[in-house]
Amino acid sequence: MITVQELLDTKSLKLAGLAGLSGLMRTITWAHAVDLPDPWRWITAGNLVMTTGAGLPRNASDQIAWLEKLAQSNASALVVARRADAPELSPEMLETADRLMFPVLAGSFELEFVQLSKHVIESVLQAQRDRFRASEQLFETYASALRDVPDMAGRLTVLSDRLRLGLAIEDARSGSIIVSSSPLPASDETNAVFVERVAIGGRARANLVIYRRDAEALQDPLLVRSLLGLLEIELERMMIDRDNLRKEGAALLRSLLKGEAEFSFRPMLERRGLTGTLVVLAVCPGKHGPWSVTEIHHAPPLHARPPLLLDDDVLLALAQDHADTLECFRLDLGEGAVLGISGPVTEAAGFRESVRQARLALAQAREVGTGVVRYGEIETGYITMPRSLEEASALVGRYLGPVIEYDRVHGSELLATLTRFLENDGNWKSTAFDLAIHRQTLVYRLKQIEQLIGVKPTTTDGITRLWLAVKAGKAANLL
Repeated sequence: MITVQELLDTKSLKLAGLAGLSGLMRTITWAHAVDLPDPWRWITAGNLVMTTGAGLPRNASDQIAWLEKLAQSNASALVVARRADAPELSPEMLETADRLMFPVLAGSFELEFVQLSKHVIESVLQAQRDRFRASEQLFETYASALRDVPDMAGRLTVLSDRLRLGLAIEDARSGSIIVSSSPLPASDETNAVFVERVAIGGRARANLVIYRRDAEALQDPLLVRSLLGLLEIELERMMIDRDNLRKEGAALLRSLLKGEAEFSFRPMLERRGLTGTLVVLAVCPGKHGPWSVTEIHHAPPLHARPPLLLDDDVLLALAQDHADTLECFRLDLGEGAVLGISGPVTEAAGFRESVRQARLALAQAREVGTGVVRYGEIETGYITMPRSLEEASALVGRYLGPVIEYDRVHGSELLATLTRFLENDGNWKSTAFDLAIHRQTLVYRLKQIEQLIGVKPTTTDGITRLWLAVKAGKAANLL
């Protein structure tokens, strides 16, 4: 594309700048010769208007109004190759051109408009060829990145290197960065970074963030549109993958709730990034949240660790016990959202027991008017020896589940330590001797147990609850 400045710098055209020179960076998209008194009716935005002056008004006030209408048409500039009988350009008209930053150039009457038009049109066509070639190279670069680079961040880095820009994709609602090229340019004392945001179409609700050093180095709109199109397809493909993961997760949760599937969850969930301690959430959504229940799996905090979701009478989620995940459900489902969180999910207690715990915690949260309650935080009274396998599972899950899960993840011996401590009637010396550990190590382990389950194992109440849970677990063969 050619600018008015570049046209003025072309020596062979012998043009001179008369006024409006602050607008010399305007882009010219075409050239149009017109001597009619109302040229704005015959041109389009970006046109270079060429005239011999035959259509110009003679008095200054009319010339001002004429130029204002021409500038309002978004023409790029005016070239006047005045013939002898045409009116002079008034100083008032040229002052108006300066005020409007609308370039007015002078050429000799011998200037052939055909030659000027040819120069402009050839420049425009060459610029279009360059733009299409750049877009084609961009598509080829991205196609190669899709084959060779496994992750979105890597592909964005490839595009960033190709365009010599910093690129990132941000969530349009929260403004948080979803993925970015590496590294992003940073401002310093000598170099400022200019940031531009462009909305990406489709379902993604995301913006492309462009980081550049030069504020004037605006990107070719065609190239930007091509890039946006590629990213829209990529983000839509990722959303389809998440939609399919949600359907698979819902089917699995239904089977687990009906008892049709065994809850050997570790192999099934590793591909989702669901490792470590898992919990069940029972969620009652609020109002006017950034994400609805049907779309919550697309919320950026859940991308790395997508939970299993089932939209029942409440939203059930099998998720990692991670602060970002819990905050996402609490905040992104709207004001007034309420969460009930089960104890750690274990095979000993069973999945349906974890669902029961989450629902009970949700009911308690509603009763006390708080946003989040973990199972067991609000005690409901004394406990007794369970009368069924289901009650035994519930008791083990509540008091021993976190300990069992911690041992599984860290390879520790907290459950064995607790069991021996209870068998020794809370005797510190005997327990430390039996376990062949220092007394201070025993103190540390029991403190860990207290932090995990919220019950102090050295009090009468704590010993009672934990002893009943251990006896129930052994009787039901859950330990």
